[in-house]
Amino acid sequence: MQNVRDINYICTNCFSTLDAHRVCPRCGKRAIDEQQQPGALPLRSMLSGRYIVGTPLGRGGFGITYKAYDTLTGKIVAIKEFFPKGYTKRLTNSCAIEGGNSENGKVFNYWLSAFIQEAKVLTSIKHLDGIVSIHDFFLTNNTAYIVMEYLNGMSLHRFINGRGGRLNLTETLNIMRPVIETLLRLHQYGMIHKDISPENIQIVDNHAIKLIDFGAASLYTQNVQKPFFVLKKGYSPIELYSQGGAQGPWTDIYELAATIYTCIVGNPPPEATERRLNDKLVPPSSLNIKIQPVREKSLLKALSLYPKDRYSNIAAFQQMFYGEFLPNTTLHTKTD
Repeated sequence: MQNVRDINYICTNCFSTLDAHRVCPRCGKRAIDEQQQPGALPLRSMLSGRYIVGTPLGRGGFGITYKAYDTLTGKIVAIKEFFPKGYTKRLTNSCAIEGGNSENGKVFNYWLSAFIQEAKVLTSIKHLDGIVSIHDFFLTNNTAYIVMEYLNGMSLHRFINGRGGRLNLTETLNIMRPVIETLLRLHQYGMIHKDISPENIQIVDNHAIKLIDFGAASLYTQNVQKPFFVLKKGYSPIELYSQGGAQGPWTDIYELAATIYTCIVGNPPPEATERRLNDKLVPPSSLNIKIQPVREKSLLKALSLYPKDRYSNIAAFQQMFYGEFLPNTTLHTKTD
């Protein structure tokens, strides 16, 4: 007979069973210390009849991501809820949301369609090793949810900080190689990511490198553009600051190069809009960073302000930036 647990005695952090005092014997978390985040789903909510909602993992402009427990498989997952900031709100004492006035409702529905498109695309490429795997997708509570694998590891941003603020070139090459290969496959499917940065590259279980957060992604081959943009100072190329800017693989190439620049220099390039007025991009070698001239030249080309001056495809950048210099070494992520 299946052992049915009382949902009120499930830890919202590790999903073990709480003891009689509602303290988790595994992770030590106490139910009395739980704090409900404003606007988020109530802790221990049940979604789609199988997912128990736990602690929110993060909140962006267009959604909230939760740690959750799949009662069917017994595994911890991550669930992304479509919840655009400023255009919707949670109903009192409910999991459901509402879109506010009629104008907000129109915008919400338009964005929801883009979110659904994202889920469909991610499902079609879930076999790719370098991206977060999608397990499920469903509509409920007047919105949509994507169920993904829970990645236990650290972001590249955190990894860089653990290394004293920047990485040497060899480490950078090893970390970014699988990211480049993942982007190459994504572009072959007609998809561009458009939000590449150290925060969206995850180092999983001390070895695997995965690209996450496809909220801004779009199908450039079908000219399917989402009605919103994610702009990150230092990483977003100039074409993302203009509605008429042509987007394609060159867009990801700029963000990829900006991430590499951050790894080896310790800070991102100047914002693209600032560079347009007065380009003060400093070559790494001018900062006493050891880098081969051919590599630096290819990195700076990938960071060209205007798309016409960059590489048009990521394979060309990979060939020039790596070439025969790719080291055969192992990545170690221990920071203590």
